[in-house]
Amino acid sequence: MGLSALWLVALAFAPSEEETADDAEAAAADQEEEGRTEVPDYTGQNLAVAIRSAVTAGFDTTSHDATDEDAGQRDDGDWLVCFQNPGAGATAPPGTTIDFAVVRGGSPCPEADGLAVLQEAVPSVVTLPYAEAAERLGEYGLTEIGARSAYRDVELPEEYGDWLVCFQRPRAGEVVRDLAATTADLSLVEPGTDCPAFDNDRLHPEPEPEPEPEPEPDPVPVPDPEPVPDPEPVPDPTTGGGDDDSGGSAYYQNCDAARAAGAAPLYRGDPGYRAGLDRDGDGVACDS
Repeated sequence: MGLSALWLVALAFAPSEEETADDAEAAAADQEEEGRTEVPDYTGQNLAVAIRSAVTAGFDTTSHDATDEDAGQRDDGDWLVCFQNPGAGATAPPGTTIDFAVVRGGSPCPEADGLAVLQEAVPSVVTLPYAEAAERLGEYGLTEIGARSAYRDVELPEEYGDWLVCFQRPRAGEVVRDLAATTADLSLVEPGTDCPAFDNDRLHPEPEPEPEPEPEPDPVPVPDPEPVPDPEPVPDPTTGGGDDDSGGSAYYQNCDAARAAGAAPLYRGDPGYRAGLDRDGDGVACDS
């Protein structure tokens, strides 16, 4: 075989430039792959826990608000991982930074990183038995649920799963942004009992107190009547006068008349004695 034939055979079995380039890239990829690590799935984890796990695996981390609010994360323990980049299952060399897109704990994740959270409103559980109402609110995301009697004068029993809901908080139609920090409160009544007009009313109204008797008015003091002076005796014209002390019929106009009649002095009780003639009131008239 001549040289020309050998040359033609060598050319037929020699790799093309394109094949040589592909082989070089594959070899470089194999060498690079040997130093790469598969990225774990951190979605759904608490941000603080995800950061510790990623750092332990040899990655660096950063985080941002997954919603359109762009809020900063002061406490990593209050946030939840919704998305990550690189994603779970990708391979990356040590030191690669994983970017966590997070939301506040208890809040739902948006449909995609950077979108607003579209959350459903609180469902109505009024008229439902407590057990069913608690289950429905739990499906919504409210896990802390309290119960009490809708009547303040009725005690809630130990078992109240069949008691009916009269009032609920949060109210139906509200949107709760932080479900983990929200406690649902349900006010209940016993089956067969009507709901009150307002929460915490009384089932049995208190009896109205009997009215206290009105106090009797203080008596009005009546002043004593002023004494009426005795009338002066009217002289008897037939005898010359009357006597206010003796009761006799003799009457002397003055002591001179008594002396002229020989009756002076006059003693109390004597005919003709009267106080008008007894100047010193000693019971003896016309004695001087």
